[in-house]
Amino acid sequence: EQGPSPSLLSALRAEAAVADRIDASAYQCIRDLETLQRWVEEAREAGIVAFDTETTSLDPMQAELCGFSLAIRPGHAAYVPVGHRNGQDDLLGGGLVEGQIPIREALAAIKPLMEDASVLKIAQNIKYDLVILQRHGVDVVSYDDTMLISYVLEAGTPGGHGLDYLCEKWLGHKPMAFKDVAGSGKSFIGFHQVPLDKATCYAAEDADVTLRLWLVLKPRLAAHGLASIYERLERPLVPVLARMEQRGISVDRQILARLSGELAQGAARLEDEIYALAGERFTIGSPKQLGDILFGRMGLPGATRTKTGQWTTSARVLEELAA
Repeated sequence: EQGPSPSLLSALRAEAAVADRIDASAYQCIRDLETLQRWVEEAREAGIVAFDTETTSLDPMQAELCGFSLAIRPGHAAYVPVGHRNGQDDLLGGGLVEGQIPIREALAAIKPLMEDASVLKIAQNIKYDLVILQRHGVDVVSYDDTMLISYVLEAGTPGGHGLDYLCEKWLGHKPMAFKDVAGSGKSFIGFHQVPLDKATCYAAEDADVTLRLWLVLKPRLAAHGLASIYERLERPLVPVLARMEQRGISVDRQILARLSGELAQGAARLEDEIYALAGERFTIGSPKQLGDILFGRMGLPGATRTKTGQWTTSARVLEELAA
């Protein structure tokens, strides 16, 4: 007996995701090695685990690891603190909060899981986490990236592909904001100084909603015929870009300058062709002017308007017109 089609499966999962309530109070803070090892074994048996790293910086080459979170099924998530500190930083960096697994032991515990190709790892913007963990000797294999899946599905969406936006759009849930946990501006304390109870609610929720998003979004790739683009083009670029960030790149400036000139000439030719087809000159990069030309002046099919009354000129609309 055949299961549901990808379209039906994605619709069913989207409906279930909104209905399934998210309870941050149910998350666990793992503070001993034995408990962490049980979670690792459970993830291995499940064959799937969502994860997220919490750090001190947006720069993965400079950031220090504060901890990491795991989610094995919706609602079943935990945070593992390894680098939280007491009070304000001093010249010696402050003292570690008691009751944390030593960072080397925690990483040694999850290393076999992260390097196990039979277990699918799921993360939001996994390139960042790859660099963080690789700096600590852990190579992540066999993974999916919810941010990248969303990008493949809707490259031109106005809301972008950040976790907060995707969570509200697909799960109907507003996640805990980073600034509400770590502060902002003059009140910013850094995640390494966030109390463990608040850190657990925030970090475990990130892993939990990432897993839920994957359940909703992954079937949509097949439903929209985009699985091949994601699996053969976009996802394989993740480790390439991660290595580029770690090692830097070598550029032949003369070749780059020549390519820039050729591309500029090509763009100018295309602009002239567009102006000839439109019958007038306009700002091609303006969604309003482009919409007025395509749908107002030329009367092309597929016209819809945004909430502000402008014609919609998203990447999907333009791709359908081109086809």
